[in-house]
Amino acid sequence: MSTTTSTVRVEGGDVAALRAPTLGWALRRTALALLILVVAIGGFAWLLYASIDPDEESLPAAKPASHAVPSNSTGRTPDGGVAPRRV
Repeated sequence: MSTTTSTVRVEGGDVAALRAPTLGWALRRTALALLILVVAIGGFAWLLYASIDPDEESLPAAKPASHAVPSNSTGRTPDGGVAPRRV
């Protein structure tokens, strides 16, 4: 927390005395923090909204391809032969 200083003369030497922050200073600091918070959350919400594709909602759901062959982790075809390897 930043505070202001004023010099005070004590026995021939200058000493910096700290003054407590005022209510106005605390209210300005709080208002600035709230403004930064609102702008940050508003910006995040706008970016999130902008990233949603409006055309995606109107597209029909994707259907699995009927010609797709299921994965075979054994390396053998359904008729018992050896499946060709892709390189």
